[in-house]
Amino acid sequence: MSAVQIAPLQASDLAELAAAIRTDAVYAHLGGKAPAMQRFASGLQRALAGPPEHRRTERWLNYLVRAADSGQVLGQLQATVHDGIAEVAFLFGADSWGRGHASHGLRWLQQEVVRSCGPVDFWATAVPANLRCQALLARAGYVAVAPADAPRLLSYDDGDLVFTHRPPAA
Repeated sequence: MSAVQIAPLQASDLAELAAAIRTDAVYAHLGGKAPAMQRFASGLQRALAGPPEHRRTERWLNYLVRAADSGQVLGQLQATVHDGIAEVAFLFGADSWGRGHASHGLRWLQQEVVRSCGPVDFWATAVPANLRCQALLARAGYVAVAPADAPRLLSYDDGDLVFTHRPPAA
């Protein structure tokens, strides 16, 4: 794996991020097709604006991942911290799959969440067909749980698989 740079996602990163991840190959793993650019852009703009007024106790963390050598955008990392938990997500362009970038990014994201928000339990969801995501989560120490055993997850859609990871105590 080549070195990566991780920095807060900015609105000015939108076009580069779209070029890297807004593809049918990537979105097939999410259970659909790549969204139109306007829908993609508005979703990222909502994420960057932060939680709505009625959910101000949440923290929305959004990061951009670049290759350190070339500066090429590889993908994004996200965490929504609420109610003592962190829901994590990652989305990387197909060109960077299988190179360890998402695994490295997920480890970094977990450390960043603990550093900035304190200790939490980590949760993630995946569509059943996304075997790559499930394998990455398993390698990172996440275990599958029944959706009924999970707390209220903002990222959960009916039919999703649910995973949790409780980091060892320091």
